[in-house]
Amino acid sequence: MKKTDGLKISDSPYVDLSDYARGAAVFIARLLVPTPIRATQVTWFHFLLMLIAAICLHQGTMMAMGFAALLIALKNLFDAVDGSLARLQNRPSRVGRFLDSNLDFIGNLALFLAIPGISIEARIAGFFAFIFQGSIYNYYAVWYRFEHNGDKTSRLVESGDSPYEYDDPRTLRILFILYRIFYLWQDRGVAVLDRFVAGKTAPVPKTHFMELSSVLAPGFQYLAIIFFLVLGTP
Repeated sequence: MKKTDGLKISDSPYVDLSDYARGAAVFIARLLVPTPIRATQVTWFHFLLMLIAAICLHQGTMMAMGFAALLIALKNLFDAVDGSLARLQNRPSRVGRFLDSNLDFIGNLALFLAIPGISIEARIAGFFAFIFQGSIYNYYAVWYRFEHNGDKTSRLVESGDSPYEYDDPRTLRILFILYRIFYLWQDRGVAVLDRFVAGKTAPVPKTHFMELSSVLAPGFQYLAIIFFLVLGTP
């Protein structure tokens, strides 16, 4: 397995508007490469940041919301660090891939449930809108990376297997079951939507399409959340 530059894709990259933290993330990941820290530990760290952000958001004060905005920004940064670190340490992992996705789901749910001053129905609706938009972008991003020799820890049709001998099968199986609970309906929904719009022989996504659709990705949505938190309007 060859070493990488820490990016998800080096062949035919596009301008990912949601991946604005990647440069800083790769820099941090390079600092962590010679240390005992592994990508999954970084994943747990940015999950903890999101939980603390949710607690702060629920307080509803200007100071607490400002702190929540800072924590979400840091969460987004370290969410890019874990994958970059795995690639730089030459340890891509299906366990890490599913752990990251599952903890993102739980962390984002906690954040939306913590929004003060609105009904529980509005919080849940906002959460599902948030994650489904992200799933639309991720569907095409995974497809694009596969066609351009990019990161392959994610797949269009997911399964619980792993080509990496260091991935623990039992842990992988548990994480994959959780992934199916959290994301299977999204993956299938986006696939059906794609076939409806583009037909069964849809072409590989073009660079300009990927750039435009990147505004749906979580990183860009976090930016909007941070903006409104700074204004004191969650």
